[in-house]
Amino acid sequence: MSAVAWNVSVDSAQYADAEWLHARHCPLWYVMWAPGARRFFAFYQGDADLAPLSDPSPQGLDNRIRHAQMVIARTHPASYWRCPVAGCGWTSINRTIHTPCPRPSQP
Repeated sequence: MSAVAWNVSVDSAQYADAEWLHARHCPLWYVMWAPGARRFFAFYQGDADLAPLSDPSPQGLDNRIRHAQMVIARTHPASYWRCPVAGCGWTSINRTIHTPCPRPSQP
């Protein structure tokens, strides 16, 4: 058996970066730091079928998430979040607080 000289405090900056990324991209993305892999991972929580994203840097993962969101918006438009208020025409890649609800234009 080998001893590992690693402690969670060694990666405190990476965990803080993962928390920041998660707050920035939730609820559609679950972001975490994986100390064993030395990478950040993002798991898409929406309707589109998407493999997990990973990158060794928080900036790299942020760029990958943004690129994936552009692809999702283009190829899976139904995966956008829609306001639950009846008659509201608001859609967004992330859940967004908005008031008043915009109404769809009448034909």
